[in-house]
Amino acid sequence: MKEIRLLAGEDLDDAVKKLLVFKNKGMSVYCNFNGTYLYSDTVTLDSAYIQVCGCTKKIYDEMLKKDIAYSKRINELEKKLAIYELDDKFENSKHLVYPFRHDEWYKTLKTDAEGLYTGIITKNAIEIMNGIEENKPIDELIKVFFDQGHSGASAYWARYFIMKFSKNGYPFYNATHYGKWELDECEDILNILQENEANADELCYVDEVSKSKKSVKARQRRLTNNN
Repeated sequence: MKEIRLLAGEDLDDAVKKLLVFKNKGMSVYCNFNGTYLYSDTVTLDSAYIQVCGCTKKIYDEMLKKDIAYSKRINELEKKLAIYELDDKFENSKHLVYPFRHDEWYKTLKTDAEGLYTGIITKNAIEIMNGIEENKPIDELIKVFFDQGHSGASAYWARYFIMKFSKNGYPFYNATHYGKWELDECEDILNILQENEANADELCYVDEVSKSKKSVKARQRRLTNNN
């Protein structure tokens, strides 16, 4: 009996349809669906769902619908709580942010609270920003960051917020960079660092931001020379 391969992203319904196509052609084949073997000679939609999920297709769809509705309710409650806590969150974190960026920081907190992640991205960013303020080692902050369980999108935005709003966020951004650097990314960061440098009253932050700016400029020159 020949094994047929399933494509990435094909679900159980797709697997059953493929098997039934071969069955209708008089061909006996099988497939491996996440470790469960399904055979064209005996498969039905319900038998496949019972094997893989432990219930019929109808019951599975009903449970999925309930799970989605429950998740939606939980998300709405989390969003309401994040919005309720917005002002306190701002007051408790604004000391980590350049004063000239306070209005923008509040808007960022509000957008995150009202968004898909219900304030989690900025919550995680604040944890790292507190560590930066306390001069914790970068390696320790990186471990905290990865333990936060980010998705690709949340990791991107948390790193960006840290780089933009933290008084010395670029070294962390640089240390957690993944993928290829681009010229427009360097340009964006330089603009942010120049604004931060111009508005940093504390000499220690002026020095650190100046070092970061030099590092980005050097990277920008290398990228320009390679293009």
